[in-house]
Amino acid sequence: MEKNEVYTAICTGYTEDGLGVTRINGAVIFVPNLIVGEEAEIGITKMKNSYGFGRVVKLLKPSEHRVEPKCPIARPCGGCQLQHMDDQAQKEYKEDKVRGCFEKNAGMNLEIEPIIRVEPAWHYRNKVQIPVQLNKGKVEMGFYQKHTNRIIETDICYCETPRSNEIAAWIKGRLERLSCAKQFRHVLIKHAHRTGEIMVTMIVRNWPFDGGDMIVKGLSQNFDDIVSINVIINRSDNNVILDGKEINVYGRSYIEEELLGCRFRISSKSFYQINPYATEVLYSKAVEAAGLTGKETVIDLYCGTGTIGMIASKHAKKVYGIEIVPQAIEDAKINAKANNITNIDFINADALKGATMLLRSRITPDVVIVDPPRKGCTPDTLSAIIRMNPETIVYVSCDPATLARDVRILADQGYEPKTVQPVDLFPQTTHVETVVLMSRVNTPE
Repeated sequence: MEKNEVYTAICTGYTEDGLGVTRINGAVIFVPNLIVGEEAEIGITKMKNSYGFGRVVKLLKPSEHRVEPKCPIARPCGGCQLQHMDDQAQKEYKEDKVRGCFEKNAGMNLEIEPIIRVEPAWHYRNKVQIPVQLNKGKVEMGFYQKHTNRIIETDICYCETPRSNEIAAWIKGRLERLSCAKQFRHVLIKHAHRTGEIMVTMIVRNWPFDGGDMIVKGLSQNFDDIVSINVIINRSDNNVILDGKEINVYGRSYIEEELLGCRFRISSKSFYQINPYATEVLYSKAVEAAGLTGKETVIDLYCGTGTIGMIASKHAKKVYGIEIVPQAIEDAKINAKANNITNIDFINADALKGATMLLRSRITPDVVIVDPPRKGCTPDTLSAIIRMNPETIVYVSCDPATLARDVRILADQGYEPKTVQPVDLFPQTTHVETVVLMSRVNTPE
């Protein structure tokens, strides 16, 4: 098969990235924007030795689950890979993804609970990070096309809040008028849905610069719900955006949000789940899985600003939160004090060092709750969890592939997965959060 040749094929499955899987002349061809069961004319775009990639030239037999994408740039943008599927197809895709990751990466055939989806499915995000480029004198703001540095421009993202879209459009207009876009790398907007507070953080190459003060003044005057404006000076050429000196230039250096009866301080660099509605369900399921009775010692690894640990503290004897980001730990301590929580301590260290410190202090947890980044736990962190020998492990994950890998390792050391509960924190995308409850059945020798 050669590039640009056209063949007829039927979609039989999906990749973990949501690409449709077809077979043409014995080769597997991956095609975006296809739904299982659909027949289409496929144009070949790239070929490898035994597989290739294609595009839909003509849809011959559309699925009953196909819908018209709400966003006009859904396909070139690639941020919302599943907008062409209805809710039922998205649900089945994500459940199958979790199930398939356990089969492929862990060799486990586990029962997957039905995914929990929480409304709204649009305008749910509380954070948007928008790249800024000056291209031949034109200011470009939008989102990077997948696998490129090309910005797909947009004025409205249907996953962000309308207010975030308004603020982004206003900033773009000011950059055009003030001719200072060359100083910008990104604009970060955080919008707390429950409290309504908004933070704008400008990631720039230099500060101050001509026009910068006018942007700050204009934002504060035109948007009365903005309570925090910050600047991060980042001159590096890498992809670590929120790195560099941070300066608060208006209001507070943080916003506050409410979650499950607690109030949390959120700064520019601290992690906070992006879907506040589904997060309430996710964290409730995690604490429920822990089976707390008020007598347990809990360790919350990768605790961020202390969200899960603080919620768990209402049902536990003692909680220890461990997090590597200093600003997140600082926020976590303030959050605990503001919520009058006295049975939680926070340790600023990576997961391995923090767990090792607790082991040396002879603190033995009954429950370990772990919510790592997408790459999952390091082997050393998993070893530390096993050495702590808790009765229960609750693993919260945003990546089913690394989750399955780590669950396999823990299972080999005596922990049996009891429940696997997906939660849809990211409607319209291929991403899915999962809570796994594991119980100790054998003590490692």
